[in-house]
Amino acid sequence: MQVRTRIIAATTILHAAVGTAVATAVTGPLLAVDDLAYLSMGRTLAGGGAAPLGPQPPYGFLYPVLLAPGWALGLDEPQMIVWARVTNAVLGALLIPVLLVLVRRMTDASFGRSLVAAVIGASLPAALLTGSIVWTERLLPLLVAVAFLLLLSQWDRPSSTTAGAAVLTAIALYATHPRMGPTTVVVIAAVVVGFLRERRGRAGAATAFAGIVGIVATELVRRAVATATFASSGTYDELELISRRGLSETAEMAVHGGGTVAYLVLATAGLAVIGAVVIVNGRRGGAWYLAMVAAVVAIAGWFLTGVDRSDAYLHGRYIEVMAPLLVALGVVGLAALPRRFSLRLVVGAAVVAGIYGAWAGPGDVWTRPRSPVMMLGTEVGGAPFGGDFFEPGAATTMALLVGVALVLARRRIWTTAIVAAAAVTLAVFSGIEALDQLQQGSVVGQVQMALAEIEIDEIVIDTGRVPSNLAGAVAWEVGFDRVSAGIDPGTTHLLLPSDAAGPADATLVVELSGGSLWSLR
Repeated sequence: MQVRTRIIAATTILHAAVGTAVATAVTGPLLAVDDLAYLSMGRTLAGGGAAPLGPQPPYGFLYPVLLAPGWALGLDEPQMIVWARVTNAVLGALLIPVLLVLVRRMTDASFGRSLVAAVIGASLPAALLTGSIVWTERLLPLLVAVAFLLLLSQWDRPSSTTAGAAVLTAIALYATHPRMGPTTVVVIAAVVVGFLRERRGRAGAATAFAGIVGIVATELVRRAVATATFASSGTYDELELISRRGLSETAEMAVHGGGTVAYLVLATAGLAVIGAVVIVNGRRGGAWYLAMVAAVVAIAGWFLTGVDRSDAYLHGRYIEVMAPLLVALGVVGLAALPRRFSLRLVVGAAVVAGIYGAWAGPGDVWTRPRSPVMMLGTEVGGAPFGGDFFEPGAATTMALLVGVALVLARRRIWTTAIVAAAAVTLAVFSGIEALDQLQQGSVVGQVQMALAEIEIDEIVIDTGRVPSNLAGAVAWEVGFDRVSAGIDPGTTHLLLPSDAAGPADATLVVELSGGSLWSLR
């Protein structure tokens, strides 16, 4: 047992080191205002005051809690990026022991095969690459896996302690990101149903009540942190979003939800499908994981409706948090299921998903750049090594190649590991190239190049009219502490909307996308 514990510990530490190396290899530091919002909330929690960003959409507060210690230690902006990337790598590595326990509880796989499956599940290219971005995408998969592990424990041996831990973990999901609300409800409902099956109605009622109280309390804390950071609890709320979605959009929601599932199939080279089969044939309570997946698919279809971007029809960011366990179980299922069945399942699922993706999106949607978040067996941000566009045919081809290779290597676990490692390595290098190109063309990249030779002592930003991505990028590049709300004797520059003229004594320095920089000296 001690030897196995040491192997798990060494593997986890090595994975964290590799994850940190990949994250720091990506040009950065930032891609979107999401990163800035989480960093700003962490800074506020550490006592750094409000952020000069203006109102933002709802963001969870649990991930900023992990960033706050870095600010409290006095780290500056570049050092905070390193802090976030190391934190992300550690969170991703901690998924390995959790997946290992889950695989062993749900299958009769050996320790070695379970460990390899857990490492593959925790090493999806998108997981390693988004570790370079200050997002919740490394915390959420860990919480999802822990929540399901607690559910299995509760179904095996019901107890108030395990139930309480499961409910707390479910609430932590919501505290990490509001979009995980439906998944939170599924986990709490699973605990309640488990108590009802044991004819413990009072315990079930108490669990439901605790879950409702926890969700409400979490929302109140989220609003308080957001208000302290952005002077607004959020630019929209759940009721407002519901009002934007009517029955007339039901078909479009279904199309986007199906695209999310198709993405999961292609981006995991079909392993997720085999993992789902293992869950269905596995232990009591395993189907709750598929209910958690369904909750994510539903919220993805709901949010993506009306969104005009190329990755809305094969969208991965939401569903990726559910993929690690499905992939890990898929690796085990490759050896447990008949080869012909696995081959037909992998090939058939990939072809159907590719056809669906080609059918779902408008004709010109694949000619536009898309989000650089793809997974095992599929290109990152386009064709391998930084192509400018992504389309279902390329994704299907890559998924088939990797999937068939994995099926052929299924009996020898180390051959499976080598094939998976090759696919991950190719996708990671491709993703680094794609992220570098995206960074160069992004608002943040443009700001970094434009401000490289400009010395700014203190800047005033019109956050009410300047686009949030631009305002955030300039505020980050200059430094939060050098951004002020109004002109004072120390102000040297202004960031104004593109259609606004500067003061009489101001000089136009540079035109940016959505704004212009003026010098007061």
